Amino acid sequence: MSNDKVNIIARFILPVTVIVATETLFIMFRPETPPPLFYLNLGYTILLEAIFFGYIDLSYRKITTFSTPFPAVFGIYSLYYVIIGASWMLLYSLALAPLFPINIYIAALIVLTLIWIVLSVLTAQVDSHHKATTDRLNERKYTLEHYTQKTAMLASRYEKLCAEKGIRYATESNNRTALDRLKEKIRFLTPNVLNSDTARAQLNAMLDRCEEIIEETALASGDAPGEREKKMQRFVNSAIDELEILKGMTRR
Repeated sequence: MSNDKVNIIARFILPVTVIVATETLFIMFRPETPPPLFYLNLGYTILLEAIFFGYIDLSYRKITTFSTPFPAVFGIYSLYYVIIGASWMLLYSLALAPLFPINIYIAALIVLTLIWIVLSVLTAQVDSHHKATTDRLNERKYTLEHYTQKTAMLASRYEKLCAEKGIRYATESNNRTALDRLKEKIRFLTPNVLNSDTARAQLNAMLDRCEEIIEETALASGDAPGEREKKMQRFVNSAIDELEILKGMTRR
């Protein structure tokens, strides 16, 4: 049997079968003159079954609005509600009906249902907000990783270019190009830097300008490549200052 057929049975045929069987049992044991409690229990039993099978169906769905743990939390709330509701229904029907009016029974069911709904809705609201915040942070993290990888690629390309053209570069270490400094600065940026559209635009413009200088260096001849290295150093110094400004702005 294919998975689609199993899913159809579990999500549609099984719940309908159980609900029809429940109605049949109630009808089979219905007294000659059914009291209001009989119909109330029938309806409430069907509601509990619908909640139970609804949760099972929800647990198999991929809902992007909520986080992965939410179905489990919602399931715990629903399971408690079903157990407590069924227990109260049996307790009242078998033992407490002669002692308390049906209004007490109905009021308890309403309060129990309201508690379950309020807890579920508030949990869903908090989870949805948390999921949206987490998704935004992950998106910024991936975007920042893109900038980091692109800077590393440009730094590697520039290092090979300097080796090919015999360009001597002088930074804090003679084994590092000016772009290595910029690469390290971008690598240690935090995702909150990308909160601003202006910051993203500045980073894009920065990397575009870096690529332009690399192209100019590749096309330069004679003593010009050395001048391009000085230009690259000035660009990196200016870019690092800009990054410090961006980091300071995001801390506010």
